[in-house]
Amino acid sequence: MPQERKKVGEVFHFYGKIGVAAIRLTDDGIAIGDTVQIQGPATNLEQTVETLQIEHADVSRAGPGQEVGMKVRDRVREKDFVYKLVPMEGPVREPPAKAAPPKKAAQPKKARAKKAPRKKAPVRRKASRAPRSKARRASRRSRSRSK
Repeated sequence: MPQERKKVGEVFHFYGKIGVAAIRLTDDGIAIGDTVQIQGPATNLEQTVETLQIEHADVSRAGPGQEVGMKVRDRVREKDFVYKLVPMEGPVREPPAKAAPPKKAAQPKKARAKKAPRKKAPVRRKASRAPRSKARRASRRSRSRSK
């Protein structure tokens, strides 16, 4: 049965040792038993909500504007989006077939104006300095330690 995704919020922290995602609910609420999908550039996790907490207190549902903690099976990352999966109502419809867009007639390419060649910046070299003798280096080190 196809399911529709509905954005509910965003992960703002992940507690790795206990496997809990802190979620800021922005668009919709979630409840225990809902199926959620957490998705991001490196994350794609789908699971049912088994535990929800607000400020360390167990709750059965939470609405928009609240921050909740939810136990997750796998690692999630900050800024991952949280979607609620809800079954689609009504008969399943196939999306209408898209007609191929008409091809554009080939147009002659425009001539580009040539750019003037860039001048290279002069290379600056550091002024060379005579290398310090070993004795002078050693005396400097001992002087800085004695202060």
